[in-house]
Amino acid sequence: MKPLWRTAIILTAIAGAIITATLIFQRTNQPSIALTEEWIATQVAGGDSIIVRQIDGSQIEVELCGIDAPELKQGETPGQPLANEAKQKLQLLVTAADKQLMVIPVEKDNKGLTVAEVMAYGKGETDISFQEELLKDGLAKMRKSGMECPNHLAFEQAQKIAKASKVGVWSQSN
Repeated sequence: MKPLWRTAIILTAIAGAIITATLIFQRTNQPSIALTEEWIATQVAGGDSIIVRQIDGSQIEVELCGIDAPELKQGETPGQPLANEAKQKLQLLVTAADKQLMVIPVEKDNKGLTVAEVMAYGKGETDISFQEELLKDGLAKMRKSGMECPNHLAFEQAQKIAKASKVGVWSQSN
């Protein structure tokens, strides 16, 4: 028979793991975002943001996790170089997906926007990551923030490809 203290330690470890998993789930669970329902893109708001709608009609603006695309013109402020190209690329990705997207929420930002990875079903078994596509074309840079996206390593590789190819933002001297 095992000593009682071993059993107590094992039960304590199991309870700790359950509590930790519950806390993580509660922190990342966002009831306003359904992962299992299809999202329909209604508008490309910029090179790194899309407005999406669920089947029930609810709409949210989604900011693409982990990337920063050049900003479009705002009022009198001139837009950054390649801002229109980034928005056009994102629009092409949305159109190629027949506007049906997979939205994988990561968190809400300080403006209340949903920050998420956005993908579409590709041909065969391959999913198309919108972030990776923008990064590979040099139409976005990885965002340096405290938040890490689930596909962070793939994003790093995509950015390395763009840098090595000297495309988009990497073709410019500064």
